[in-house]
Amino acid sequence: MNGPGEFICRVSRQVSLGTNYYLIELEAPVLAQTVSPGQFAMLCCGEGFDPFLRRPLSIHQVNKHLGLVSFLYKVRGKGMSWLSRRQSGDQVSLLGPLGRGFNCSKPGSKGLLVGAGVGVAPLLFLASELVDRGWELFILMGGRSESGILRPDTFMEYGEVKIATEDGTSGIQGSILELLADELEKSSFDRLFSCGPVAVLKGVQGMSKEKGIPAELSLDEWMACGVGACMGCVCQSADGSYLRVCREGPVFEAGEVVLSG
Repeated sequence: MNGPGEFICRVSRQVSLGTNYYLIELEAPVLAQTVSPGQFAMLCCGEGFDPFLRRPLSIHQVNKHLGLVSFLYKVRGKGMSWLSRRQSGDQVSLLGPLGRGFNCSKPGSKGLLVGAGVGVAPLLFLASELVDRGWELFILMGGRSESGILRPDTFMEYGEVKIATEDGTSGIQGSILELLADELEKSSFDRLFSCGPVAVLKGVQGMSKEKGIPAELSLDEWMACGVGACMGCVCQSADGSYLRVCREGPVFEAGEVVLSG
């Protein structure tokens, strides 16, 4: 398949992961064979045209053998609430795969994954791909509290996991950036991979530059079309021009973009 496709997918399962967090698994055999880590899909989250706009969700997990694609998401608003009520056998329409993902062909053997809250969503698929390519992985997960640490046991299948929560209910008490700074002082890494709030990405970007470690950042921007037509998700590039997160991203080399906020 060249480019994204439109698919009507059956829901295989829907799992509640706690307050407002869900995992939905869809039967999407063509998508499962063509998607790369870091890419996303635009899901129709309502009946007819209500709501009118699709919702962008990162590909969280892929089972190519069974043709299953999973999305990890947080309920925010009417559309995502509708999606959270889909049950096994229901149908969901989506457009994908979209965007530029992580570059898994870059040289290296020791990687550090940094994800905060639902920002860990694209990192599980990435972890599985990197491990298949022989990488040794270390995974940092952060959140305000334990309820925001999503699927740590599943991430442990791919590497050593360390957790930081602001209230100390899981792992160490503190921010994920404090945890990251500590890890970078103790160990060396070939590459950093991160997704999460802008504050986290800016911190990863700064430490990447300071330590001279290449990093890839997955940006989370509001998107209307997901295909680069509406220009609603632009970010500033290092050379002063503008990049569409949905088309030139959502994954960028750390030095490519200027992060605001």
